[in-house]
Amino acid sequence: MAHFRGWGLGALACALGCGAAMAQQGSALDCSAVAAPRPAYAGGIAEPLPDILLTCEPDAPAAGVPTGEFRLSVSVSLNTSVTNALVPDSDVTDAVLEILPGDCDSLEPAGEASGPCDSSSRGVEGPQTGRLASVRTIEWPDVRIPGPGAGVPAASGEAVARLRIRGIRANAAQLRLAGGSVQTSLPVIATVAVRTDSAVTVRNGTIPIAYPKPALGLSVVGEESSSACSGDGRGLASIHLREGFASAFRAGFGGESESPATRVMLEFEGVPEGTAVSLPAAAACHQPAFDGSDPQSADALVLGLVSGHDAMGRGGSASLGPLSSAPSVPLDLVAGRGRAVYEVQSEDASRLEDCHLPVGLDAGPESAAQARATVSASLAPRSDVFVASSDLAGSRFAGPSRNARTVIDLAPCGTTLLFPFVTNQAGFTTGMVITHGSRQALAGSIDGQAGSCDLHYYGADSEGSGILLVQHSTVIEAGEQLTFTLSEGDPVRNILGVEQFQGYVMATCGYPNARGYAFIADGFGGLADLAMGYLAPEVQLGSDGKRKVPAGNGP
Repeated sequence: MAHFRGWGLGALACALGCGAAMAQQGSALDCSAVAAPRPAYAGGIAEPLPDILLTCEPDAPAAGVPTGEFRLSVSVSLNTSVTNALVPDSDVTDAVLEILPGDCDSLEPAGEASGPCDSSSRGVEGPQTGRLASVRTIEWPDVRIPGPGAGVPAASGEAVARLRIRGIRANAAQLRLAGGSVQTSLPVIATVAVRTDSAVTVRNGTIPIAYPKPALGLSVVGEESSSACSGDGRGLASIHLREGFASAFRAGFGGESESPATRVMLEFEGVPEGTAVSLPAAAACHQPAFDGSDPQSADALVLGLVSGHDAMGRGGSASLGPLSSAPSVPLDLVAGRGRAVYEVQSEDASRLEDCHLPVGLDAGPESAAQARATVSASLAPRSDVFVASSDLAGSRFAGPSRNARTVIDLAPCGTTLLFPFVTNQAGFTTGMVITHGSRQALAGSIDGQAGSCDLHYYGADSEGSGILLVQHSTVIEAGEQLTFTLSEGDPVRNILGVEQFQGYVMATCGYPNARGYAFIADGFGGLADLAMGYLAPEVQLGSDGKRKVPAGNGP
């Protein structure tokens, strides 16, 4: 575990306030927290958060306060789900708390540190892995730091203890906001709490620690004609990938390393039978003459097609040859669906970049008018696990949101539902169900198009403050249902509960024939005094994405 040595403090330039001071006369310890916020992927399920530095200064010892050692319980709570890797069959995470200067090379589970580091400079406890105390909280229940009379100076020469918390991962995909033409998100907020016996008073810290941003945008440009197909059934379209923010696309070492390269998954759906799709094996997005021989000299985006990946975009590798002669590769299609994964080989972190990937379509003369597909894009590897897990480690991402889906000569195939009134104020709560109604059980056939639902919340809390929130569900297969309550949500389906909300919800689902039902009552799980239910009407949208106005209801 030698790699735990020598962790620098990093650029902790953002010293944010940690709440009002609660230190009172007679207290012996006063702690504050700082972190350096950074961008995160808005679709990231397990986004790594920056380190949190907790500094504790002892006040003048009060009567009866032990001076040799403080025993603390430290916790970090997020406004979204914690998504760290777990040790199998336990609640032990891979998030770490260490007492600086952190010269230990061993890790102990939280609350089980056996003794001080083997250090000649100071006797401090070794680093501990935290325990998952709840869906949103990691805790270190027994942390021992030297007291003001212990005679153990800190690295600065003063009697100050510094603790670093590193390796926490958060589900940023639960924090997407609705409104405007550009998708935005709430910041990831970390609340640091320190508890000990009644003789010691400390401060808690509430810190904006990461700012989720959309990583990519997507559009399709037809180059042969408006339908991307010429008269003989062969055509060429261009998939336009756009970086959401500078450094969103990152070159790395691939695989499961700590700094993997960014991967983008393109998913094609609804490709008619008999239509072939092909994609380039590699693309130099801004330097067509760049031959890949010297990646260090590249100052623009280069993508390589990954072979051997699984359905979620994990595994496999991208082999980058001379880009000037990169061949086109046929896309494997099953029932009109296929996936292609590209990995960033080179990029320029100082500017926004984009890439045009040529897509070849060959439908044959007899079906030229049907050469079309729905295309979506998201980061990879994807996952449908939105909580801490013992089966998954490293970064993972939600499927594409509605604004990362586009078409080649095909209108978007989906359903928009309106839940006109939902509430969990005044003792009420609301349950909602969205059914994927494409399964024809009696006929024995299944519509193969699955998709997720974006839930757009419009309303206010009990104080009258406006709320605009959108949450992105897991993929709903044909015949399945998305079932949740307004208060509790469904974390497994990536739906977070909201508190004291009243307003309406728009559900945009990426599959046809969605049906919705809502039930409002003043008590779930028992006999309700007041209750009602209603079917959610479908909102009809035109080809331009705008709502259709029924005849007779205005111009």
